[in-house]
Amino acid sequence: MNLKLLSLGIFSVVSVSPFLIPSFTPKAAAGCVAVDVGVQVAVDGSRRGSQSNNVNQRFDPNCSGGSVTSVGKQVCVANKCEQRRNSDQSVSGSGRYYTGGRNIPIKVNVPVHVHNPAANPNFPFNKK
Repeated sequence: MNLKLLSLGIFSVVSVSPFLIPSFTPKAAAGCVAVDVGVQVAVDGSRRGSQSNNVNQRFDPNCSGGSVTSVGKQVCVANKCEQRRNSDQSVSGSGRYYTGGRNIPIKVNVPVHVHNPAANPNFPFNKK
């Protein structure tokens, strides 16, 4: 008899648990999302690249549901390249449905510098 009651109790807990577990887990909530992607490619005669990427992302208070995406690319093939990128993003969303979630800032920067000795004016074959 005790084994039957134990089996019935375990069965009851297992069958009801899918309805109880969600009440113990926190709800997913998101604020706003800002994505900035910058790609800088330089092929020049200098040994060190001169590239900078400055990103400023601002979110309104109580931001929810808003998103912004910026993509910028710079390509330079010369004797000497200087690349400067500034990105300024401001995100606002509908405050009516504020969920209390966190804002998500995403910054992706891909600087590529390729040294090309032939582009350097001091390269032996470039002297006349």
